[in-house]
Amino acid sequence: MNMNFEDRRMFHRVNFDGLVDLEFNRQSYDCCEVKDLSLTGMYVLGKICKRQFSNCFIRLFHKEKSGNNCVRALAEVIWSNDSGVGLRFTGMTFANYMLLQTTLIDKAEQPEIILREFPRDFPFEITSM
Repeated sequence: MNMNFEDRRMFHRVNFDGLVDLEFNRQSYDCCEVKDLSLTGMYVLGKICKRQFSNCFIRLFHKEKSGNNCVRALAEVIWSNDSGVGLRFTGMTFANYMLLQTTLIDKAEQPEIILREFPRDFPFEITSM
């Protein structure tokens, strides 16, 4: 059985016109463009050559950077190529999780799809960061 990339996604992705700062152990990437976003991760454009399962801290912004609309989270690299990197969230505070949900509903073309996807349990660790 051949499973394509789309089949592995558990949650609907929305186009997101935003930026993300990525902070790895010894290297940072500021103001990277986000292509899409879901409840469990994102696709970030750019040459961010990191190995699979590398951990990072992220600060996700709408195009206008502001502390009021910033989602902070822990994430890990799921895949990386010359075009960008796929990240999976591994932890965030409850407040950031709520902000992520609100952002997804606000940016979705069909918000009802996003609302139906919200799980009863958290899809990653809720932390006190």
